[in-house]
Amino acid sequence: MTYQQGEPPYYQPPQQPYGQYYGQYGQQPPPPQPRSTNGWAIASLVLGIFGGVLLSVIFGIIALSQTKGGRQAGRGMAIAGLVISAAWILVGVVAVVLVMVFARGTVEATDVQVGDCIETTPGDNASVKTLPKVSCDKPHEGEVYALLQVSGDTFPGQTALRDEYGKQCESALSTYSSKAATDDAYQIYVLYPTQQTWDQGDRRVACLTITQDKRTGSVKG
Repeated sequence: MTYQQGEPPYYQPPQQPYGQYYGQYGQQPPPPQPRSTNGWAIASLVLGIFGGVLLSVIFGIIALSQTKGGRQAGRGMAIAGLVISAAWILVGVVAVVLVMVFARGTVEATDVQVGDCIETTPGDNASVKTLPKVSCDKPHEGEVYALLQVSGDTFPGQTALRDEYGKQCESALSTYSSKAATDDAYQIYVLYPTQQTWDQGDRRVACLTITQDKRTGSVKG
């Protein structure tokens, strides 16, 4: 093969300006855009901190679904919200258990009913809030045998309540238990409203028959 004079011995592509290659290959790619934080995750964490357990759990589950695969930031916040909510639930369960353990067998003094047996008699009947209620088959000192309604809208005072309704409790005992009414071992214990319970709507005087030694069984009859 022969070449004509003036022709290059091989094919040479046309030259392109250097700037064109630089623009195509030399520039760095734009930096990645920062991920947005998932709003459900933020809400779950905030509600978890402040005790909004139910909503915190719901929002946390939604956030975990939406942040799966790194689509959004905030997965750690959602997990933290769920953990804090679980801690709140645990605290609530422990509190309920403690209340059941330590308040078991007690009754509000304003909620006693005729026939309730009381394990031990409180020392001050003017400031009793709760009573240790037990089954009458178990050893106890007292038994509620009458509830008297106090008339009037103005608190009459503890002295007036004790004097007036103490006599009515004495009369009511023979109706409930002839044994307690005639046996000197049985005494009368009166629970009457205080100013505080009166303001809360308490209008009842509770009459109890008590003994110094614990007994079993009801005295009714």
